Amino acid sequence: MLRFIWAYLVYTWGGLHRYFGNMNNLRSEHETAVRYFNRAYEIDPTFRRVRLERATLLWRELSRSEEALADFNWLLEDDPAYGPALFGRALVLQENGRYQQALNDLDAYLALPAPEPYWNEARRTAALLRELLAE
Repeated sequence: MLRFIWAYLVYTWGGLHRYFGNMNNLRSEHETAVRYFNRAYEIDPTFRRVRLERATLLWRELSRSEEALADFNWLLEDDPAYGPALFGRALVLQENGRYQQALNDLDAYLALPAPEPYWNEARRTAALLRELLAE
């Protein structure tokens, strides 16, 4: 339990750096956030939320798609029905022109039993990808 608390505190500090980076458009703050997220994951390798946040930060703020995909893939190897990772990976794949793989992830996301927070966005994006792939 103590390990998780320590990891959570380090993760929170990383989140603050991400916030400062977003508010001030500072890549250095985003890089610092990645280091804190890495440290939190080292402290508690079961803390999958930190891996998800790192993947999202790597992709969205730092444009490091391959590293983000590695994190999303790791999360989905551990839990193939982890909705946030399916949705995140689908967006990265779509951005990189891998439309069929992105659609596969969106379909898996939409098939999850519980309502997921980005269900409407996933539905719309899947429809657009279907149109694109049909052409």
